[in-house]
Amino acid sequence: MPPFRVLIAGGSITGLSLALMLEKNNIDFLVLEAYLDIAPQVGASLALQPIGLRILDQLGFCDELLEHAQGHTVQESIYRSPNGEKMWEASKLSDEMSKRHGYPIAFLDRQTVLQTLYDKVQDKSKVLTGKRVQTIDNSHPSMVNVITTDGSIYNGDIVVGADGIHSAVRQEMARLDVDTGRDYLEEESISATYSCVFGISHRTPGIDPCTLQDVFNEKFSYLIADGPGDRTYFFLFEHLGKVRFGQEIPRLTDADRDEIVSRHLDDLITSDVKFGDIYARRIRSGVTPLQEHVYKHWHYGRIIALGDASHKFHPLTGQGANCCIETAACLTNGLVRLLRSTPPDKQVPDGELSDMFETVQRTRQPRVRQLIEIAHKRQKLEAMDTPELKSYVATRIPRLPTKVVYNEWLKTIPQAVSLDMLPLPTRPHRVPYHDELETQETKHAREGSKL
Repeated sequence: MPPFRVLIAGGSITGLSLALMLEKNNIDFLVLEAYLDIAPQVGASLALQPIGLRILDQLGFCDELLEHAQGHTVQESIYRSPNGEKMWEASKLSDEMSKRHGYPIAFLDRQTVLQTLYDKVQDKSKVLTGKRVQTIDNSHPSMVNVITTDGSIYNGDIVVGADGIHSAVRQEMARLDVDTGRDYLEEESISATYSCVFGISHRTPGIDPCTLQDVFNEKFSYLIADGPGDRTYFFLFEHLGKVRFGQEIPRLTDADRDEIVSRHLDDLITSDVKFGDIYARRIRSGVTPLQEHVYKHWHYGRIIALGDASHKFHPLTGQGANCCIETAACLTNGLVRLLRSTPPDKQVPDGELSDMFETVQRTRQPRVRQLIEIAHKRQKLEAMDTPELKSYVATRIPRLPTKVVYNEWLKTIPQAVSLDMLPLPTRPHRVPYHDELETQETKHAREGSKL
């Protein structure tokens, strides 16, 4: 039998992370990236946090990624009122995060993270650029073909769509499924409540190193993050006026971005820094409606969609990329178990592949729904979307105990997925992850059985 082969559509954070996990397990793969550059200058920044860094640590290059942060981990979290005055702050945030959960919080250019992931792929011939998925042919009973827009044909045992919110793979699942009646696109269910102007600026005087600043306003808010080297990252979140669904969600252009920015140039970020000061130093910027959604159906036949193609986050809490890494790890766990249980001279049955995909979906859906809801509620609070929230911000935020933040960590971090075929990292941390507790329970059960 030929080796099992995974076709990955998209050299995204999801796609490249999955490629590295498969390579670590000697599972054949091929990444098909639509852009000509594996690390294009699109997007802006992303936050690396314990749930993602722990998996990357298992793969052996967490420290190298953190070196790119150049000491600019998030140490000060500052909440500011509309006049730029401090309402609340927490100090030594990454130090405390590392003590509790083993890893800090660091903002990096998305491009830097992609390039680092790609550099770690041992066999670069398995990552192809300029390969945009056009159609998927699943007519063969034991394999699937991907046809790209340049006419190339690639075959594999499964296809993984890691190609983002406008996933061509998901579009193909919808086209191919003529029997079940499932709505793979769910166009009228996808919602957007906010738009986001995002970007990277040269370091801005008045934005202190190692700070993450949330600026509260009515119907809009800011997230301003210090980054390594000559970097200030900015996000301007603005309410769309109402919750938009499906075709109502606007396609925002550079002209829309400029119009939004023009209304906010004089907004105070701190008492001394205006948004216009940061924006004038921009290196690049963009605008997008913020779609928030968890799809009901993630797989069809030998095809599964992961990452943003199945769960799309509001970026305020910085969990999107980390959850993409988690979901890739969950698929890797299931695939490794399945391949190990299949005799080497046998084809993996379609039914067992489908069951494995379904397990990935059932495992991940509740967690990503929880994290997406947390991010949405946080944005509503920071944009003071209701009179009640405005009152809460004025009266409660200044007296917010730091332990509330730490309790939020306990809700989201310890239950994170890891790669169950690789050793867990040995970094000291006070709060055990759930899978560490499970490992201890299994070990104790084995020891008890010998008595």
